[in-house]
Amino acid sequence: MSSTDFLGPRRSLVVHAAGGLVVLLVTTTLSVYKPRGLTRYGWRKSYGQQGDRK
Repeated sequence: MSSTDFLGPRRSLVVHAAGGLVVLLVTTTLSVYKPRGLTRYGWRKSYGQQGDRK
């Protein structure tokens, strides 16, 4: 067996590891980002909206 026999699995490992890292970075960024001020949902919960019954 030569080192070229392992080129495919090595490349696949690098691609999958990079893809996993990208997924983790995206989910971390989305969980940290918060819009300024209240969202529409927060506004309704804070100030109430007529017709809400829960």
